[in-house]
Amino acid sequence: MKKIFYILCFFIFTSTSFADNNTECEGVMAKLKKDCNILGKSMDKMKDFSKKNKTINQSIDNIKKKIQK
Repeated sequence: MKKIFYILCFFIFTSTSFADNNTECEGVMAKLKKDCNILGKSMDKMKDFSKKNKTINQSIDNIKKKIQK
């Protein structure tokens, strides 16, 4: 019973400090957010790129548009 009580107290007191969204990439647990680290930012860029270039024809059209600019 003591173990359950200690675990419950641990989660109650630590969840608010770890899950604080107002830290804006400051703190230990904030570094794990995808908006705060390099991997998360690059994954968003890769997803955006793959949405725009799903087929070879889309890729060629995008290259042609950039050349014309």
